[in-house]
Amino acid sequence: MTTLYLIRHAEAEGNVFRRLQGQYDSFITPNGMKQIAALAKRFDGVAVDAVYASDLTRTRTTAQAICVPKGLELHPEPRFREMHCGVWENLPFGYLDHVDPERNYAFSHRPKEWSVEESETFPVYTGRFLQALEEVARRHEGGCAAIFSHGMVMRGAMQRLFFPEKEDLGHSENTAVTKLLWDGGGFRLEYLNDGSHLPPEISTLGRQQWWRGGDHRDFNMWYRDAQAGDEPLLKRLGLPEGSGGIVRISMLSDRPSGALLLHTDEPETARLDYLALLPAHRGIGLSAQLLGEAVSLSREAGKRVLRLPETVESPAARRLFESYGFRDGALPLTPRVIPFGECL
Repeated sequence: MTTLYLIRHAEAEGNVFRRLQGQYDSFITPNGMKQIAALAKRFDGVAVDAVYASDLTRTRTTAQAICVPKGLELHPEPRFREMHCGVWENLPFGYLDHVDPERNYAFSHRPKEWSVEESETFPVYTGRFLQALEEVARRHEGGCAAIFSHGMVMRGAMQRLFFPEKEDLGHSENTAVTKLLWDGGGFRLEYLNDGSHLPPEISTLGRQQWWRGGDHRDFNMWYRDAQAGDEPLLKRLGLPEGSGGIVRISMLSDRPSGALLLHTDEPETARLDYLALLPAHRGIGLSAQLLGEAVSLSREAGKRVLRLPETVESPAARRLFESYGFRDGALPLTPRVIPFGECL
């Protein structure tokens, strides 16, 4: 009998910026590093013979929880990548809910029906995942392999294998573990999406509502450029006048909620000069989404670093930015595999 552990990557940018990641390459967050450390403790003493991961940065970083302590080589496998989301890659969930709410709902709750231009379909992405899964099982027959992948592609593969009649299988926590057994002819499910190694304070899904069903929902924003008539709003937000740069307005449904000011005139550095929410929208986690828009715009402009102004004096503001990965006022924008030692 062969044992396979399927493990979702730790919390990544899109999970807190509330953007659809797909195959968009993104960082693990500082909270995600804590999840990796908790995952490593879970597998301490568990015999594993081989470790595989999709070739995206967030899975390769998470896979270190097992391969580094056990001294195992990491085998990248592109077929374990997340589903490709076509023209929806890296778009804010708030925008998708604003312009195409029916398909956005189907993405989370009816994956067999969902597709957009240039995206993979359910049979395609589940098919390539299951093909690679069986190859790993045969390669390590009688042993144990850990496979690090992504929430939607694993959800679809498990639905296809074990719950073909079920429309909505539900979603997994970051670093959740699924255990399969392979007998040489087929798979058996031992348990699905177990995140019991995560204490509540570092849970990702525990801070979100969208997956709970019913009337539960999160506040997801979308963004537009500042336009004529926005001057009173920008004044309320305290945005400096005549600052130039890129001014983006964040929207909740059809109502403005905040704004950011970004400069991209330096060769490799973008500068986030201002970020603010209206008082009614503070304290509910929206600052991360606004920051995510600044990160996305900076990457699109080809920048390698996003820097804060030197005038960030509030200790609370500094702690906020540090919680999203800023160090000494700067956030690297090129995804890299974070060394395992930095997760401990």
